[in-house]
Amino acid sequence: MVTDMNEINRFFEERQVQLGMNFGLSRMETLLAKLGNPHVGLKYIHIAGSNGKGSTLQFIKEILLAEGLRVASFTSPYLIRLNEQVKINREEISDEDFVSGFQELWPIVQEMDGEGNGPTQFEILTAMAFSYFSKKGTDLVLLETGLGGRLDTTNVVKPLLSIITSISLEHTNILGNTLGEIAFEKAGIIKKGAPIISGVTTEEPAKVIEEKAASVGVPYYQIGKDIRVQAIKQNKLGQSFSFLFQDTSIENIEMHMLGAHQIDNAALAIAAVTMVRNNIHEKSIRKGIAEAQWNGRFEKVSESPLIIIDGAHNPAGIEVLLDTLKTRYPEYAYKFIFSSFRDKDYAKMLSLLEKEASEIIVTEFTHERAAKAELLYEHCSKEKRSLEKDWRKAITIGEEKTGDREVLVITGSLHFLSLAREFVFSGRNL
Repeated sequence: MVTDMNEINRFFEERQVQLGMNFGLSRMETLLAKLGNPHVGLKYIHIAGSNGKGSTLQFIKEILLAEGLRVASFTSPYLIRLNEQVKINREEISDEDFVSGFQELWPIVQEMDGEGNGPTQFEILTAMAFSYFSKKGTDLVLLETGLGGRLDTTNVVKPLLSIITSISLEHTNILGNTLGEIAFEKAGIIKKGAPIISGVTTEEPAKVIEEKAASVGVPYYQIGKDIRVQAIKQNKLGQSFSFLFQDTSIENIEMHMLGAHQIDNAALAIAAVTMVRNNIHEKSIRKGIAEAQWNGRFEKVSESPLIIIDGAHNPAGIEVLLDTLKTRYPEYAYKFIFSSFRDKDYAKMLSLLEKEASEIIVTEFTHERAAKAELLYEHCSKEKRSLEKDWRKAITIGEEKTGDREVLVITGSLHFLSLAREFVFSGRNL
């Protein structure tokens, strides 16, 4: 029996290596049934998407907190520590409650292992989150899918509302080789009785989502058509926009999160809260959007030298990162430190970075899925490129070489970002 978080972390790491990602809902349903189905009776907003899930969730959470609601959230992956994936309001689950929740599940996990039907690391964690939320009591649970939607571990709930933030080519070995096939998997979270809000505008995947909504008879609302943003402005501290959806019209909404994609995410969030909360106060919307933050997403972690970290873990994320850089720092040169999981499209990500980079440093980190620095170097054709296997040295070298009117951007895998962020912060106080 485990007794502390270090043992749980080791167990989860070993479990991930042992069982990996094994999709399907039968094990999760069995696990929850043996646990007493703690997920039943909770109210959910279910969020899927290739990018933007976490940011959209944060906008929703902050608006609802400004309304005085008690809001639970389940997100993945974590940036610094496991506990941050399970929160009520802004508070992470305590080590004590995490250990207690794990111990509650442990006999069930052993039983299912003995039956040859052992739950994965993510299934155990998700079941723990449901149990914790049920015990603590919440007005609403914001539930982010892990991967895909149709067969994702979280897809055992009956939500009040579903959201699909974006669709891009990712995990093609699992989700499909076209945007339409990936949209089919994401659209698996659409269920009877729960309207769907979509940030997907590309014709092929948007059509798949709309057809799935029609097939189960639920309202479908799409950004750019039903949900509109306009009057977008940039300012020193962030950006602003105006919003229109059904009977709700709000002008000049201020936000600190950067990038055009974050305006879309904020708009999805505002539409969501107006649908699940009658007569929500405009003041709460403005406060929530202004106060929302999401670490590791175009986050400035140093002013001198200027360092940005961004969890752009797929080509679509890299494109958004580059657009945001050109909007916020148009006259700067961009130096990149890059590392990735080997099952990501790192070749495409590097090719996109090469077009805007003054220099690229590739590196690696310790993880069973991490790509070797030599592999990344082979797929990088930038003339000014270098390889540094030690990611700490790569960051130190990057810092030393970044001068005025230059930005050092650390990007790629979120796991790498969690290491890099802590390392950078350990050397300075912002």
